[in-house]
Amino acid sequence: MSQNHGLWEEYILSTGNKIAFFRKFKKIALKTLAAKTKIPLKTLEMMENSSLELITPEISKLAAYFKVEPELLLSASSVIEIDKLRKLDFIFRQFIQMQDAKALQSQITNWIILSITDERQHWQKSRKESVEVLCKINRSQEAQKRAQSRDKKFAPFREYFKKIQRQRFNKYMKLGKKLTANGFVLWFLKTKAAKISIPYRQSNWESKLNQLAQANNREFKKAFE
Repeated sequence: MSQNHGLWEEYILSTGNKIAFFRKFKKIALKTLAAKTKIPLKTLEMMENSSLELITPEISKLAAYFKVEPELLLSASSVIEIDKLRKLDFIFRQFIQMQDAKALQSQITNWIILSITDERQHWQKSRKESVEVLCKINRSQEAQKRAQSRDKKFAPFREYFKKIQRQRFNKYMKLGKKLTANGFVLWFLKTKAAKISIPYRQSNWESKLNQLAQANNREFKKAFE
């Protein structure tokens, strides 16, 4: 065993060692395993000497053959946080020095309990954050739907308003005069308001119509530039 690498690197992080461990546990040669799983021999050789972090079809086939979860064949760094791996490495190092199997079992059990507790808290936090994000997205989508509904409702009036303003604008242009947005709105409210339903709150009529008229005027002026 290499003295330059910790036990957690030798036994936990190496996906190749994990696949080899299960293969040797089954007492099956690499060539036979390739035939049983229908995975090319060269691919298996590469997997036994690589650090794999994603579940691939090949890993799923191996997991099914070994009757284990696919995650057990992945690099531990993709499943367990590095600080937890170092704690486990420390436990194994203590066992090498003390050779106390009962103490090792107790410490590993405690390590598992702490790890699971941390993961549960992390999951609960992630779930809460995910729910909040989904609620925010839902509120945003609902707001967009309401805005689209309002836009659809107001569209006929905006078109009518724009048509009348264009007629007045062209008339003023022929006379060499300038039609201001505010001037048109005041004229519209005086001559047209009683004849058409304006889809805005009456207290906001002048400000809303001014916004429309200003946007229309900019468009009309561009046509003459």
